[in-house]
Amino acid sequence: MKFLQAFISNLYRGGVDIAPEDFQAWALNELKALIPFDAAVWGMGNAKRAKFHNVMVQGLPSSYAVAIEQTTAINPIYPVLSGNIGKAATMDEVFPDEEFYASELYHRTFNPFGVERILSIGHADPRSGLYTLLSLYRFDRAHRFTPQEKEIHEAASYHLVQAYSHVFFLHLTRPKPKERHKVSAVVDREGVLHETEPAFLDLLEKHFPDWTGMKLPFELSPGNERYLVNDLYISMRPIADLYLVRMREQGPLDELTPREKEVVFAVCRGLSHKEIGRQLGLAPTTVSSHLYRAYGKLGVDSRSALARLVHNQH
Repeated sequence: MKFLQAFISNLYRGGVDIAPEDFQAWALNELKALIPFDAAVWGMGNAKRAKFHNVMVQGLPSSYAVAIEQTTAINPIYPVLSGNIGKAATMDEVFPDEEFYASELYHRTFNPFGVERILSIGHADPRSGLYTLLSLYRFDRAHRFTPQEKEIHEAASYHLVQAYSHVFFLHLTRPKPKERHKVSAVVDREGVLHETEPAFLDLLEKHFPDWTGMKLPFELSPGNERYLVNDLYISMRPIADLYLVRMREQGPLDELTPREKEVVFAVCRGLSHKEIGRQLGLAPTTVSSHLYRAYGKLGVDSRSALARLVHNQH
């Protein structure tokens, strides 16, 4: 138990210094100190689909991921995992050795890669539909996974999934100061969710009451830097073959024209009307007119009230 606690602590503390693309391999190497294994698969996808969105294979060629996808329908461990989310299972529990080693599944999928013993677990987020499979493998048939190792895998894998999500957003979706009210998700070109912040799901459920999860309830618009859908401002940028989607609710400042926003932000920086005029190339009276119209739209009547509103929205 002491070693498991140290492992979990290291995931969250040490993991923040690991680049997202390196985190899974690093974390699995850490797990080897608790559960010795020869190879592993860490795959993520949609719970209703039979394919991974992305998958990391350790200790085996990348073609192994394709092999296990092709035989999902005849692999008895998958329905067991799907029906017992968060519970680990070994292949010999669901498929007795004498049957497994004589089966088409073994000869098509595992034997060509030297896989003899299998310990797997599935984790799912019911709100987003994201599913994670974590499988550990041994090449020595005599080296079974023990009940204690199953328990460790259940505890450790939960934190592997949570720590990876934390690190992913920490490195890839950390907003700039002016974007701190935005929430983020990573999706594919079809809008299927790959990674998501809980607050992102909260906003979708609020603005799309009939939304059932797993896929964005609106069409992506990759050519637009920002667009409005159901009172939500959406922005997106590519990350390899995926997209980072940021989202925030429409606020009072969105009612302002671009020039009114420039004046408002300058006022909040403490500039006088003359200073703002010189900076923007406007007459002080024109600055006053823009500010007056902004006051009306925002429902404020003083610089201090304006500053509070801007600070709360940004």
